[in-house]
Amino acid sequence: MHVKRPYALLLPALLLLTSMPLVWAQTEDTLKLNAGYALQTDNNLFRLPASTLAQGGNASATERISQSSLGLSLNKPYSLQRFEADVNLIDYRYQHNSYLSFTAHNASAAWRWSLTPKLHGNLTSSLKEALNSFADNQTLNVRNQRTDTTTRLDSTYELGAAWHVIGGIGTTSQKNVLPLAAEGNTSTTAGDAGLRYLWPSGSTLSYTFKKTSGEYTNRTIQPATLFDNRFNQQDNEIRLHWLLSGQTTADLSAAYINRSHPNFGQRDYSGINTDASLKWAISGKSTLTANWARELASFQNSNTNFTRTDRLSLSPVWQITPKTAIRARYEIALRDYLGSPSSATPSQRSDTTRDASLNFDWQPYRNLTLTTSLQNARRTSNQAGLDYNSNMASFAAQYSY
Repeated sequence: MHVKRPYALLLPALLLLTSMPLVWAQTEDTLKLNAGYALQTDNNLFRLPASTLAQGGNASATERISQSSLGLSLNKPYSLQRFEADVNLIDYRYQHNSYLSFTAHNASAAWRWSLTPKLHGNLTSSLKEALNSFADNQTLNVRNQRTDTTTRLDSTYELGAAWHVIGGIGTTSQKNVLPLAAEGNTSTTAGDAGLRYLWPSGSTLSYTFKKTSGEYTNRTIQPATLFDNRFNQQDNEIRLHWLLSGQTTADLSAAYINRSHPNFGQRDYSGINTDASLKWAISGKSTLTANWARELASFQNSNTNFTRTDRLSLSPVWQITPKTAIRARYEIALRDYLGSPSSATPSQRSDTTRDASLNFDWQPYRNLTLTTSLQNARRTSNQAGLDYNSNMASFAAQYSY
């Protein structure tokens, strides 16, 4: 099964890049060519439980994936404006499950505009193609490809040195080759407005009100299952960027969200999303970032309306030399499935995921970066058949000119 590719963004970006041969000679690094190759092994591609693997339930769960990429990027200032564009083709080849092989067409573009020094903003657009994770998508023998597109226009007007008026409008689209019942294809239009206060130290505090209208593009109204074809959401968010010292920065946010469905109020939910991160420059060569977040997200089936995920992560970085670095990350997340849409028994499903990675980066030459990585991803659940444990190893080379 094939879907029509959204070239509306990709083609203009290609034309923009290929029609500017003089820019390369005029300004160093204005136009860059990027090429890369990566090889990854995964001993549990389909995220199957150990019992299934032990019984030989899927002989092709161990997979070797190669990725070849080619891209162009543009970064060009002009007076008060800056223009950016990226076009990237990534060819994925699967050794044992060749039906999953495909070429992703990714692109992004941005106009960092400024009408006056006090009135400025961004016009951005992006397109990304990828395969859906098998963690919650157990449809085997068919490639379920996902395409995400976003477009946004935002602006800032500086009332003075401290107060800024902020706002924006935007659209998003998510499409899957095969429909996902719990997370259907969506299309949204959103607008937001707010105020930001800046301290002389560089710390900022902002409040934003956002209103979103959404549509499930692959659904019709289904009274029997209480699946709606539209939704609305309102967000009230406070965000703080706090420079605690020259070595420590904190980012804090809290947003009260209220999602409603015009035809089936049984699917409504509300609550607070929070995010707190602390970045500490331990020394000139090492940093540590800690993050905790709680997120509510739509997840609809016969006995669930949404998920609540509590996530904690630690990310240390050690810059051993100017050309070598070690990066690590550990994340643990607890996800609960909540909000029964009917009088039926709630799912009471609860999952715990643990993801760990260790990366070594080496830049032997200015234009060449080599990366080796080891990863482990695992999930335990209070429902049978949802546990998995996956080990991955990869090597990647990236060249820029």
